[in-house]
Amino acid sequence: MWIAMRTDAPYILRSMPARVPVPSLNMPQPVQSPCTRVCIIDQITGLCAGCGRTLDEIARWSQMTDDERLRIMARLPDRRAAER
Repeated sequence: MWIAMRTDAPYILRSMPARVPVPSLNMPQPVQSPCTRVCIIDQITGLCAGCGRTLDEIARWSQMTDDERLRIMARLPDRRAAER
């Protein structure tokens, strides 16, 4: 059995735009990676020369909570200063 529908009917969805969340100034934003794209791990310290994170921290970054990320970010300046 065939059902004929009018193509100009309002209930026909031709192309539905994708719903993309629009960031708001009020929405908390995730802590961004400190990666500088200079990925060289020092064999002695185990830290990345670009961002100062360990391989484990780099690997787990996307699964970390913002609190974990912020704790790491707070340690980075001291790590970089100790390398010099």
